[in-house]
Amino acid sequence: MKNTIPRGSWLEADAFRKLVQEIAPLRLGGWSLSEFERATSALGWELEGPSEVAGQIWRQFLPRKGPMGGYGTVVADTSQPEQIHTLRIPVVDMPADDVRHAADMVRAAWWIMEEELGPPTLWGGNIGPWMLWRRPGSSLIVYSDSAGHMDLELVHTDADADAAARGDSRGSWRATDPAHLPPALAAPARTSTRWDEVQERLHRALCSLNYDTPFFPGRFILHLGSAHDPQRFVQCWSDGLDLVIEATGYVHHPELADPARLTESGWKLSHSLWQRRFPDAMEESAHSQAAARMLVGELRNLGIDLADLVHSGTMTGRGRDFHLDLPAVGLRRSQS
Repeated sequence: MKNTIPRGSWLEADAFRKLVQEIAPLRLGGWSLSEFERATSALGWELEGPSEVAGQIWRQFLPRKGPMGGYGTVVADTSQPEQIHTLRIPVVDMPADDVRHAADMVRAAWWIMEEELGPPTLWGGNIGPWMLWRRPGSSLIVYSDSAGHMDLELVHTDADADAAARGDSRGSWRATDPAHLPPALAAPARTSTRWDEVQERLHRALCSLNYDTPFFPGRFILHLGSAHDPQRFVQCWSDGLDLVIEATGYVHHPELADPARLTESGWKLSHSLWQRRFPDAMEESAHSQAAARMLVGELRNLGIDLADLVHSGTMTGRGRDFHLDLPAVGLRRSQS
């Protein structure tokens, strides 16, 4: 079947491809400063002196003596100033208010990465999508953010296998093959979790999924329900730029459905299913907030105990079919 995924366009595609070809073979040993300088000296790269920025040690490249003509930052922690953990290279600034143009540019970069490195290991995002390729001792990431920046990062991962997908900047959601996810049901719900906390974290995750998924382009479906009673669940999915939510558990437990309350809460009955469609959810964060409130409300009404709550889902697109994980929501993941 002919590949119909938009390839995107890149004004300097050859320059970006050359950058990927320079970065991908780098083997930095233990990622000390001396090892980095030795490995990159053959490329003609030279670093300027360090400066402290936001609690980190940054080193910039000399003009025309580094990647992309000298642009880039080598990052270390202040506690270990000679131990590098990230090489960050700004690729391009994109108009933050022109999402279609941004998607076009980032897809073009991903296409080049896929041609040079093969399929990515991980997709993810946090109102800014990324793709990640694991390499020996490192990971390569190309990501975009809502401010209109796109960067390529080389991240040290030997010391911490999840270093390239940690923290709030990349922690809202991720999608990959099961082998690259933590074991299902391994992590219990946070002991301090309350329903209002779950609702707020789900709101943020849905904001990110709604914004990020069209970039790939992809489609997600997410299930939230009881680990011990698979008939008690709700779900949501993307349909183009729309978000659809469904209180599916009432098909199996109709005695728990209160039509007057559901209608008042914003649900609509469609072919015996209580659903709600939010149009253009990519741009409207209020839709994600309302969806999270409505989903959590029906989880509680279905009688699911918070400690029994799990999530599962899939992300499809670009010929891939990934398992979906929401590490920032703080719920266990099931395989069903």
